[in-house]
Amino acid sequence: MTAAPHQPEAESDEGPRWRRRPEERPEEILSAALEVFGEIGFANATLDAVARKAGVCKGTLYLYFDSKDALFREMLRSKCGAALALAEERLDGFRGTAGEALEFFIRCMWDEVRRPEMVRIARLVHAELGRFPELARFHFSEVIVRSRRLVARILDRGVAEGEFRPTAHGFAVRAIPAFLVQGAMSQRGFGQYDPDAITDDQLVEGVIDLVRHGVLARPAAPAGGKE
Repeated sequence: MTAAPHQPEAESDEGPRWRRRPEERPEEILSAALEVFGEIGFANATLDAVARKAGVCKGTLYLYFDSKDALFREMLRSKCGAALALAEERLDGFRGTAGEALEFFIRCMWDEVRRPEMVRIARLVHAELGRFPELARFHFSEVIVRSRRLVARILDRGVAEGEFRPTAHGFAVRAIPAFLVQGAMSQRGFGQYDPDAITDDQLVEGVIDLVRHGVLARPAAPAGGKE
């Protein structure tokens, strides 16, 4: 008797899907969640829509995430947390001056925040934070505070070594990540309409120039005179 031909795995109503290993599914679900949340917003998104996008049945999705909130939080941890963990690892192994470390961090962070999926997350969070304060608070603590701590590590070292000066109210710690995130959103949004548009490389060079000169220690004023 001839054996029936092997059929690929089918987990949704949209038709056959390729056979996937179970360990791949969480990441596929998180990527699908980002697409769905980014396209229609958190409020309008449903777990059914995410499951369809990921090509799994809703029951499979529930094996990994028991609510839309849990899915959103894990998406942020997976996408943003991984980028920050990589930046922390690179900084731990970096050898150079505080100024060189600051430039290195800016370039590393820019490479991450300008990626389309990271821009989509930034837009999503800004669009939804007013309606979902708990999720906004989670993003702030998991992403924004963590990125500020990375910048603070570098700036504090530079101040201690006399290379940098303290900035008013710790503004540089807040400003540097914001420059990069807002720059990425602008490049991917309004950049196409800008008659004097700059490239991504020009943008990051501008941020580095502005930041490095803005935090440099000032020469001491001569005795009896003004700086």
